[in-house]
Amino acid sequence: MKSILLTTTAIVAFAGAAAADGHAGVSFGGSATLGFNDDDVAGEDGFYWSTNLGVTMSATLDNGVTAGAVFDIEIDDEGEAFNDQDDSNDFDLMSSDLVLSLTTDSAGLYFGDTAFAAETQWTGAGDMHADAFSEADGEVALRGDMTVAGIDASVSTVIANSAGGYVADDDAENKAMDQLSVGASGAFGMYSFAVAYQEEATNLGYFAGNGDFTDNQVFGISGGASVAGADVTLAYAELKDTGSDNKLMSYGVQVAYPFGPVTATVYYVVEDTDVDGFDLDDNYGLTLAYVDGPIAVTGKVRSEGANPLTAGEVTETEWNIDASYDIGNGLAMLAGVLNENEGDDFDYYIGGTYDLGGGAEVLAMFAEDKDGDQADEIGAGEYMPGTTVEVSFSF
Repeated sequence: MKSILLTTTAIVAFAGAAAADGHAGVSFGGSATLGFNDDDVAGEDGFYWSTNLGVTMSATLDNGVTAGAVFDIEIDDEGEAFNDQDDSNDFDLMSSDLVLSLTTDSAGLYFGDTAFAAETQWTGAGDMHADAFSEADGEVALRGDMTVAGIDASVSTVIANSAGGYVADDDAENKAMDQLSVGASGAFGMYSFAVAYQEEATNLGYFAGNGDFTDNQVFGISGGASVAGADVTLAYAELKDTGSDNKLMSYGVQVAYPFGPVTATVYYVVEDTDVDGFDLDDNYGLTLAYVDGPIAVTGKVRSEGANPLTAGEVTETEWNIDASYDIGNGLAMLAGVLNENEGDDFDYYIGGTYDLGGGAEVLAMFAEDKDGDQADEIGAGEYMPGTTVEVSFSF
């Protein structure tokens, strides 16, 4: 995650300028969490706490362009980067997730911890191996967006990795950017489309700190339509293996159809590759989502074949059921079961939340992780294993 240092002098100076100019402003929001967990698997054995201050600054320029900056100031239970004082009288605060922007009604330019172009515009059909577009998680990126005649288009490049290392630092060619990414999407009546492309990263492995970043060259195109009440999506994606001419191709179809309080979504993806001697299994899945009054239940089952470009993966079937019941007066019950690499065993969670009003909520949850592979991500709410009691506040 990219971090910066901001002094209180700078913040006060900006706030003063904003007060003097009716076209500028600074707004704040935040959250705080205090909890207790009795399991050390997720690293939170005992009490834990965190706070977050979100800052949004904006100013409308004379030409109609809006300049903006958003960032978070985080204080966690590690006690890091809170009162870092230097020899001056300024009080330093550690900030993260900084995004600077210049925007109009039809265009925008973003710099910082922001999504990549292909990630922003791409829509696939189910779980496709080949549409492995890089997903931003702490990198510094430069992205431009534009909307023309109902079509949204984006282009981006990566400036620094998630550890804060700028591309020019280790690039022999002294380039200040890497992995061009482009994408476009749009909808016309009952039809929609998406197309995306990312080039192969020049600095292989330089972005490996983010597990959702792929060095590979990836291309994808998809189209959708609403037919007889069903939303149908067809998609094709192609991934070129880094360091060889091998390719992975995915051909997917996905159909979502609502009937009564239930929405059913089913997909099937034909996975193909030109890797000699490799028999690639197809992917398929079914989701049933039921919502009726205070009851909500979602069930998913999916089968994912081995990816020939990722050693060690095997074909596996995963399933999960997540349910909630709104009892009323701010009280809700939550429960779920899931099977992800547990064999005949399964993980589960059960508990509830109570709305205290004014942005405050209490969570009480027990979760079981059979083989320890879920860490703090059990179920749809990504709960920690063991017993958790937590109170959270939003401001």
